[in-house]
Amino acid sequence: PFAYDFSPNAVDMSVFPFGTWRKITKDILSGDRKELFALGEPRGDAEFRKTICRYLHSSRGVNASPEQIIVGAGTELLYHLLIQLLGRDKCYAVEDPGYSKIAAIYESNQVQVQYVGIDEAGLSAAQLRRHLAQVVHISPTHHYPTGTVMPIGRRQELLRWAAEQPERYILEDDYDSEFRFVGRPIPSLYSTDENERVVYLNTFSKTIAPSIRISYMILPPKLLERYREKLGFYACTVSGFEQYTLAKFLEQGYFERHLGRMRNRYRQKRDQVITAFLQGPLAGRVKIPGQDAGLHFLAELQTSLPDDVLQHRAAERGLRLAMLSDYYHDKKGVRQHTLVVNYSGLNLQHLPRALEYLADIIKEG
Repeated sequence: PFAYDFSPNAVDMSVFPFGTWRKITKDILSGDRKELFALGEPRGDAEFRKTICRYLHSSRGVNASPEQIIVGAGTELLYHLLIQLLGRDKCYAVEDPGYSKIAAIYESNQVQVQYVGIDEAGLSAAQLRRHLAQVVHISPTHHYPTGTVMPIGRRQELLRWAAEQPERYILEDDYDSEFRFVGRPIPSLYSTDENERVVYLNTFSKTIAPSIRISYMILPPKLLERYREKLGFYACTVSGFEQYTLAKFLEQGYFERHLGRMRNRYRQKRDQVITAFLQGPLAGRVKIPGQDAGLHFLAELQTSLPDDVLQHRAAERGLRLAMLSDYYHDKKGVRQHTLVVNYSGLNLQHLPRALEYLADIIKEG
């Protein structure tokens, strides 16, 4: 166990409306609702899927029908379904650097994976064209771990790439789009796709709690027909009780109010953490590029210590560091000395001591 941890992508539960959640669950259980204990609809409860559609229309400009939505117990499960749907004979491209678990899931399913580099605009469309991939998995709203927000021009390039061949698809992972702090949100790829080549994925794990394993994907109509034929026999992996509870949480406006509180909390917390980095023990020896979106940021350290040495010495003091270099598949020319700071789960009381330890380690180097 680490006393100080910059790496976990946790959720700050200090503003969660426990009383409201408790009331909704009590109300649901107080009625004689036999449907709570039935197997339920394979793609998810119909009313819950309607609620998701209304929310996405108002918040992300996504227009979809409830029939297109597949509810699952976490996005990782949905990745498995997509591999079965699109085929193991396809080549899947992932971002490099990127969230390593995505590639691990694809590789565990014995599909070919290719790593495509990113630049200041996100995944490189030029590099993608040099690969054999038919499916590309991206997080254009807020790339993890670099924090890049893909501009509209690059998004249009990728949509053109997908439209060039009949079995090319883009998997749009919109995992923390709710936490953008500056400017208007850029429309999702799904909402601008005219050729039915984008699958939209999102989760409630970031906005409510990690233990709420409720995620969903939106399939374009052509893929929906294929899903019905090939995978329609699967039962929904999320309990009806959890779906009813979350549906009421959304329908009655509690979710939007909760998001508002979370945005304020995270904005304040991000500002406090960044101030501590820039004005605390690391002052003058750290640079923070890009601070506008998502629940993490990068911190570039001025040190000659290699990343593995930095991490080892930090671990000896009970401090776990996540380095940007950890997220690269191609280790040539990776950016060294860059921390990935997931501030959402940081303990602010422990932060000053952690930064003192880090400053001491850098001085030793």
